[in-house]
Amino acid sequence: MPMDPQTITVFLDASPSGERRARHAVALAQRWGSHIVGLHVVFAGVSLPLSMDFAVGKKAIHSVIAYAQRLDADAEASAALVGEHFRSLCVRFNVDGEFRPIGRRKTAAEAILNSLHSDLVVVGHPEPHGLPDDMSPESILLTSGVPLLIVPNAWDGPTIGNKILIGWNASREARRAISDSMTFLVAAKSVTVLVIDRLGRPRYGEEPGAGIARNLARHGACVRVARTASDDAPIAQIMLGYAVRSGSDLLVLGAYSHARWRELLFGGATRTLLTQMRVPVLVSR
Repeated sequence: MPMDPQTITVFLDASPSGERRARHAVALAQRWGSHIVGLHVVFAGVSLPLSMDFAVGKKAIHSVIAYAQRLDADAEASAALVGEHFRSLCVRFNVDGEFRPIGRRKTAAEAILNSLHSDLVVVGHPEPHGLPDDMSPESILLTSGVPLLIVPNAWDGPTIGNKILIGWNASREARRAISDSMTFLVAAKSVTVLVIDRLGRPRYGEEPGAGIARNLARHGACVRVARTASDDAPIAQIMLGYAVRSGSDLLVLGAYSHARWRELLFGGATRTLLTQMRVPVLVSR
């Protein structure tokens, strides 16, 4: 049986989607008996208007300083509320958790370091995603290598991982994603391995998807294989559309090289689809 994640890190923010993200992450920690770390970048998005850079005169400069202090005080007060909400969730779910605020210094380095000490990282998409201003879900995955669970901000489903869709193309990356999501897979009510053939030409063996499905079944997963032709439509669009139509509450994907990864999940129409859809994505590389 797969080893359950023992440390989950969730990036928090004060938005309604941030609160939902925290609740789902804590629920996963309860399911697996995991320790959970709630990270909050205190001053994310806190910046002065560009016009204030041109303040001239003692009075104007004092006004800028006072405004900056108010912004900082508001951010610190918001961080306190985020921490209080997170701690109350941990108590309610009887989960071992801790809240860690990140200040202004080395925010990206702190985010990466905390991710490296985790088995699973949970973020939002699009903004607010909880990450430092100069980071994206893509960058935290590429720099940490830790499996990433992306919870779309518009998604309001009650659970994550009951009905799972796997994007399978017989690659190392897809196989790695399956390994990293095995805890989800063996506990799911249903798992679908989706194979997408370009122009109807199978590329993944005589029975595409059958081999990996048998492997998952041996682990105890309730699995089936689905095949469809792309007809030259974008692979990501087909995959994400299938996830929505099938009522999946988790999509498992493997990330490729930097350029292909951007095209698969964050480029062009795919970025719009991920923003609008209501399906969490677990991705690894």
